[in-house]
Amino acid sequence: MSTRIPAESYTHLLNTEYWAFINLINRFFPEDFAARSVDEQRQAYHLMLASLAVPYPTNLSSHDQYLSTDRGLIPIRSYQMPAEQARAQLIYFHGGGFVLGGLESHDGICADLCAATGWPLTAVEYRLAPEHLFPAALEDAMAAYQALAEQTNLPLILIGDSAGACLAAHVAHQRRGQAKAPLAQVLIYPVLGSDLSLDSYERYALAPLLSTASMTSYWQSWLGSKQIPPQLAGIPLADADFSGLPTTLVFSAEFDPLVDEARVYCEKIQAAGGKATWYHEQGLTHGYLHARHQLAAAKASFVRIHTALKALVA
Repeated sequence: MSTRIPAESYTHLLNTEYWAFINLINRFFPEDFAARSVDEQRQAYHLMLASLAVPYPTNLSSHDQYLSTDRGLIPIRSYQMPAEQARAQLIYFHGGGFVLGGLESHDGICADLCAATGWPLTAVEYRLAPEHLFPAALEDAMAAYQALAEQTNLPLILIGDSAGACLAAHVAHQRRGQAKAPLAQVLIYPVLGSDLSLDSYERYALAPLLSTASMTSYWQSWLGSKQIPPQLAGIPLADADFSGLPTTLVFSAEFDPLVDEARVYCEKIQAAGGKATWYHEQGLTHGYLHARHQLAAAKASFVRIHTALKALVA
């Protein structure tokens, strides 16, 4: 088991610019944040992300609608750039620990990805815990993908960050070998398993912006139980078969309890003969996409993400 990095060590591991961003974020989250009601947590999360919002890229448009699926109506937001030659349809699942977030929380990220690639992007909302327990979010992701796949002939690329990456990968696992399977999956600081004994959960247990205790709390909220089984059907790393998956790009943050999941997932795909590339982003923490306009390192990773996206269908 790795040695835990003390909380005070991050003062030296992250630069002054990064700490200014972290302190800005922490202003919205009181010390007893985890003990607050889910409504209070969601309100704080919303206000924090609203404080980071920037105007849409020039000429980009978006519109909201409901997607009719076999699970009922699912809210989506579609982004479009004018007069661009679409090479793929992007489908985005937001992060937030299966508890927080929605179409608004990741609006800026989705807008910037659409503008950077020039391709249409659809963001999918899904049912959140604790009101809707596991596997509701997985079911919504599958239903949304099926409905969106029926509406386009473009190649489909799944994207997700954090908890949303879990949903994207779940869809990739379930749809492989089927008609209109995804061309690729792009997973950003992903949740891929429920085995909290991995070394990085100890090494980065006290990391800023996502601690092991916080991740444990999110899992407990989603499962409706204090017990978190290390193998959970439907969660990507619990799969016994990693063959036949689409091209996989995984971007992880160095100081993140989830980082070992990214490494292990790519290794399993490669061992099964698949194509998986792991981008281990040095000096970054979980959630860094939200800092793409504030931090040079986060911006550089964002550029790598959309450059790699475009290379998938070059």
